[in-house]
Amino acid sequence: MSLPECFHCKYGGDGHPCRLSSGTLDFATLGATIVAHGRTFADDFTGDAEATRADLEWAIDCEFEITEDYPHLLLPLTVAAIDACEHQKDLAFVAAGLLENSVVKHGPVLIGKIESVASASAKFRFVLSAIWGERNADPEVWKRVCKAVGHSGLMDTEGRGPSDGQPVSVLSDAEILALIKRESVAEAAASLF
Repeated sequence: MSLPECFHCKYGGDGHPCRLSSGTLDFATLGATIVAHGRTFADDFTGDAEATRADLEWAIDCEFEITEDYPHLLLPLTVAAIDACEHQKDLAFVAAGLLENSVVKHGPVLIGKIESVASASAKFRFVLSAIWGERNADPEVWKRVCKAVGHSGLMDTEGRGPSDGQPVSVLSDAEILALIKRESVAEAAASLF
């Protein structure tokens, strides 16, 4: 499997913090670091956000490289990032960044697996429901995303997310927390990767 050689890996001097000792990509660490980086932008972040971001930048370099040139790694990375989320804000960050960029940039290549993961995981559908892509995604891919999301258990009714025009229902804060704690997308989608 081809792995990224991002800017940080080439010039950062830290080796490959995104890889396991076996040389394979460490999806769990990379996904968790992407989520941690996103938290530094939250209004309620405590600590030195700028310094913390600097410590986590390697993951953003890696995410960028994967999004640009390694579509075969995007869904396993997205699943790992979703499973690292502890709050709805985390899930929204993954939706608006990693997942949305994946659909827009590589939708035709990924849509079959996106549909499969969505059919296996309510948590994945929940995150998928928060992407905005209608204007930027391939129209056929967007139709399939809308169908994969469905009508219930969505993040919001904002109007820019996937919808086929039918009424939708959103999860309450308590239901979101229960979903985060209850389901591992990686376990639900284990046979798909």
